[in-house]
Amino acid sequence: MQSKNAISRLSFYLQHVLIVLHGLCLVLAFGHSHMEVPLLLEVFGRAHPLLLHFPIVLLLLLVGLLWSPAAFSRQNPRLASDLFILSLCLTGITVLAGLLLAAEEGYVLDEIFAHQWVSMVLFWMASMWYVVWSYGKQTFARLTSVSVAFLTLITGHLGASMTHGEDFLWAPFQKSSVVEVITLEDALAFDHVILPILEQKCVSCHKASKQKGDLRLDGASYILAGGKHGPVIDEANPKNSSLLQRILLPLDHEEHMPPKGKMQLTMEEVALIQAWMDELAPMEKPMVSMDPNSSFFQLAKQLVFTEEADVYSFPFAPSATLAKLNTDFRVIQSIYPTSPALRVSFFGKASFESQQLTALGAIQTQVVELNLSNMPLAEEDLKIISQFENLERLRLNNTGLQGEFLHELASVKSLKSLSLAGNPLSSVALEKLARLDQLRDLFIWNTGLDSEQIERLSTQLTHTAIEGGYRDDGTLYQLNAPIIQANSGIFQDQLEVSVKHPIGNVEIFYTLDNTFPDSANHFRYTGPIRLTENTHLRVRAFADGWLGSEEAQAVFFKAGIKPKRYQLTNAPHHSYQSDGVETLFDLIKGDEDFTSGSWLGFQETNFELILDFDVNQSPSTIAFSLLSAVSSYIFPPISVEIYSKSSAGESWVLLHKDKPEQPQGNQERKQLLLEYPIPAKPLVQIKAVLSPINPLPKWHPGAGQKGWVFVDEVLLN
Repeated sequence: MQSKNAISRLSFYLQHVLIVLHGLCLVLAFGHSHMEVPLLLEVFGRAHPLLLHFPIVLLLLLVGLLWSPAAFSRQNPRLASDLFILSLCLTGITVLAGLLLAAEEGYVLDEIFAHQWVSMVLFWMASMWYVVWSYGKQTFARLTSVSVAFLTLITGHLGASMTHGEDFLWAPFQKSSVVEVITLEDALAFDHVILPILEQKCVSCHKASKQKGDLRLDGASYILAGGKHGPVIDEANPKNSSLLQRILLPLDHEEHMPPKGKMQLTMEEVALIQAWMDELAPMEKPMVSMDPNSSFFQLAKQLVFTEEADVYSFPFAPSATLAKLNTDFRVIQSIYPTSPALRVSFFGKASFESQQLTALGAIQTQVVELNLSNMPLAEEDLKIISQFENLERLRLNNTGLQGEFLHELASVKSLKSLSLAGNPLSSVALEKLARLDQLRDLFIWNTGLDSEQIERLSTQLTHTAIEGGYRDDGTLYQLNAPIIQANSGIFQDQLEVSVKHPIGNVEIFYTLDNTFPDSANHFRYTGPIRLTENTHLRVRAFADGWLGSEEAQAVFFKAGIKPKRYQLTNAPHHSYQSDGVETLFDLIKGDEDFTSGSWLGFQETNFELILDFDVNQSPSTIAFSLLSAVSSYIFPPISVEIYSKSSAGESWVLLHKDKPEQPQGNQERKQLLLEYPIPAKPLVQIKAVLSPINPLPKWHPGAGQKGWVFVDEVLLN
C-alpha cells in the first residue's frame, strides 16, 4: 500500500473512518431488524434518499477516470487518493443510513434483502478496488472497477424499484400495450372498482416492500387484516372505518391520507369509496348482483365502466407529474382507473392564467378531455390547446372567445366534441369552424349566431351534429353567476367593486347586507359599487327567458382602529398558526385556500382574543373575517361571545352572545363576515370568544368529530 507520505493527511484519517464504517455496516446488516433506533439516528436514516446520489456519481466518475490514468492518478496521486477514499466513506455513510432506515417499521425484510446485500457487496468491492489501486495493480484495478460500476447500477435500480414499484424503469414501454378493459358484466366490486383507485393513490406506501403502519392495501385479504393500529375497515359499520375517515380528513391534517404532497383522490373517487362503504364494503361481490339503483352502482357505471370503452396505446403519465400538476383549481383524473387517458378540469376564474394551461405540456399526450368552461381565455390560448394531440372532448363554454383562432384546432385530428356555448362568436368564427370537419358534435348555442348562419355551417360540416341554439320547448335554463371584481378585500377609506356577466343583456341585482338578492330585495347594478364600510356583497343575474343565476358573494372589510395591544389566550393549531396573532391585523386578506398561510385555525380550543385600547380609541363595531369549507370540516363558529371592560379593575361585561347560522348540507367554500356593534361608552378592553363546532352534524361525513374555526382578520371601526 502507499506509504503515509504518499497520501495526504485527509486520506490517512479517512482510511480509519472507512474501517469503522465497515464494522458498523456489518453489525447493522445482521442486526437492524432487532434494533430500536433512537430519534436522532432515525433522522439520519431518513437522509438515505438524499445521500445516495453522491456515491453513485463519485463511484462512476472514478471508474471513468481510472480508465484515463494520464488525467488522473499518475499526475496527482494525492488528489486521486483523497477523491477515492472520500467516495468510499460517502458510500459507507449511505449504506449505514439505508440500514438505519430499514430498521423503521413498514419495511419487509424479504423485500429489502436484495437491495441491502447488493449495497453491502458494492461497499466491499469498492473498498477492495481502492486497496488494489493503492498497490499499483492497474490491470486488476480496472477489472474491479467494471464490477463496481455494474453493482452501482444494480443497487440503484433495486432501490428505485422499492420506492417506485417493480419495473419502474421499463413501465413506459410495458404500459404502451393494450390496457385490459373489464366490462360491467365481468367486474367485481372491489377488484375492478375500488382496488384500481388504491393502487394508483395508496399502494406506493402500503405494499409488500413498504408497509407503513404494518398495513398493505394491495389486496382484499391484506385490507381486511388491517395494520398496526387495527382493522382499517369496520365490518360491523363500514362508514366508521378508519380507511374512510383518514381520506375525509382535511388535507393538512397529520393523519390525512394520502399525505399532503402525494397524489390525492378526486372528489369522484372519494364519493365512490364512500358509496362502497355504504354497501358494507363488499369484496367478492360481482357488480351485476348489486342494486342498479344504488349510488355505488351508478357511480361505478359512470366513472369506471363505459360501453365500448376506448383503449389507448400511449403510456401512463408519471404519478409524480400528476401530483405536481393537481391543484384545487386544476383537477386531473383518469377517465377510468385502468386507463392512461386523463380528464382535466379548471376551476376558479379569478386564479386562472395561461401558464396553468401551458404547464399541462408535460401530460399533453395523455389528456383526452379538457374542460375550460368559465375561464377567461385569450384567443391565443387555442394555440396551446392545439398541441394536445390526443384530445377528444373540449369544453370552452362562457370563456369569452370570439373564435379568431378556432382554426388552430383543425390540427387536432382526434377531436370529436367541441362546446362553445355562451361565447360571443363573430362571423369570422363561422369560417374557422368550417375547417373542423373531424368533429362529431359541436355545441354553439347562445353564441350570437343566427339560425341562417348555423344552417350554413351545417351544410359545410355534413358529418357533425350541431346543437345550434335555444328551442322554445318551455324549458328555462339558469344563467351563470356574475363575476365580482375588486382590487382588494380590505380597504382604508373607500373601494370600488365591479360586477360583470359574460352575457351582455342581463340585469344584475345585488345586496350589501348579506341578504339574498331577488326581485323583492335588491339594488339594480348600473355601475361600480362604492363601499365605505364592512360589506357582505351578494349578486345575481336575471334575463328574460332564463332562470335567475346562482349568487356570487364577496366580503369586503374596512380597516379602521388598530388596538394598542392584542393577544390570543389559546394558540392556534400548529398546522395553521401563520404569524400568530399578528395575522389578524396585517390587513392581508386570505383567499379560500386555508393552507395558504393567511389563516389561523382552531379545533381543540376556542379562538379567544383580548384587545387593549388607548383612551382615545372608541370602536363602534368589531368584525371577523371567517372561512366556511364544509368538506374540510371548517364551519362558522357555533357561538360568538363579545365582552368589554370600562376600566382595568372591573369584571368582563357580556355585550353579545350569538349563534351564527350553520350549514345544513355540503356547500362550496366561501368567506364570511360576522360584525357586531360596540356600545358608545368608554372601554379599555374587548374580549372575543369564537367556539368551533363540536361535534360535526350527523349529515356530515365526519359526523361526531370536532370541527374547525378559521379566522384571518379582525377589524374595528
